[in-house]
Amino acid sequence: MAVVDRIKYDGPLDWLVWKYRKDNITMGAQLIVNESQEALFFKGGQALDLFGPGTHTLSTKNLPLLQKLVNLPFGRQTPFAAEVFFVNLVARLDYKWGTRTPIPIEDPKYRVLIPVGCFGQFGLRIADSRVFVTQIVGTMPEWKGYTVLEYFRGVILTRVKDTVAKYAVDRNVSVAAITASIDEISQQVEERLRDEFAKYGLELLKFFISSITIPTEELKRIQEIDLKAREIERLGDQRYQMVRGLDVMEEAAKNPGAAGTLMSAGIGLGIGSKMAGPFGQMAEQATQPITQPPLPSSAELICAKCQARLSAGAKFCSQCGTNLPALSVCPSCGATVASDSKFCANCGMKVPSGTPCPSCGAQALPQAKFCAQCGKAL
Repeated sequence: MAVVDRIKYDGPLDWLVWKYRKDNITMGAQLIVNESQEALFFKGGQALDLFGPGTHTLSTKNLPLLQKLVNLPFGRQTPFAAEVFFVNLVARLDYKWGTRTPIPIEDPKYRVLIPVGCFGQFGLRIADSRVFVTQIVGTMPEWKGYTVLEYFRGVILTRVKDTVAKYAVDRNVSVAAITASIDEISQQVEERLRDEFAKYGLELLKFFISSITIPTEELKRIQEIDLKAREIERLGDQRYQMVRGLDVMEEAAKNPGAAGTLMSAGIGLGIGSKMAGPFGQMAEQATQPITQPPLPSSAELICAKCQARLSAGAKFCSQCGTNLPALSVCPSCGATVASDSKFCANCGMKVPSGTPCPSCGAQALPQAKFCAQCGKAL
């Protein structure tokens, strides 16, 4: 088995932790630790002696913890088993983070869920090599820089979401307008994350939120809600409902075949119990089916001049004195029609011409033997 007499870092420059590959070390071997590095000795899963930058000749004097654990011999070239982890203490400020999918946040001003995307970066430095290696690295032979980002992504996004939502609620501002306070929100997130990273021997140097993004269609929706809110504030709730209701009725009038359009739109506007009296009557009338005035029965006449209703046998109008035409009966629906009419006003059927009654002058049907008005034989 090879005996180690020189121990030095031989991993990539951007790795945070690199494990020395051989574990048969001799007393008297040289340990070389670069600037901004620390070398941590492990034995039996325990973190023992820690060395800073410089060249160190291993002896029982500078390995007191390891010596106590395994009772190292005092002679030179005596091998012993131990693991050495090199820890990179250089500060990195280029850890970039971002939401892979938008985070839904309830807007406290408009009471709608808005998908929000957040992006930024932060800096880290290993502050406690023992804690970091024991709590995070464990038995892994190396720990790359970007692994930190994957490890802490969940807690970062959770703290960002909570802080953004809390900031908007506390100040009663829309999430769409919160980008103006990015610096303040970034500082609050940094304060909440600092303790989380410290638990694992890491120092959070700076945390930035570079952008808070909202989809274009969501921004348009918020702008429409804001415009309506401002209009309500300017007109007052009751007047606004009346104006909007009139707009809806105007649109419904352009499409009379769409039954229920006005009513469903009215519900969406919140009209009904909130509707002012006059406007409520207008809406109620607008939603009623259109009915035609009742047609005269066969026992009634309508004066062509003044529209007065008269009995079927009248020859003069009792209201204006106009001479009334002779009457006949529609063979299709039985309605009374003028003797000179060519079509029935009730059913639209063509009225056949006949012979006038010699007694009352009413137009009789062809081949009729008695008058339909006075009963005289023809």
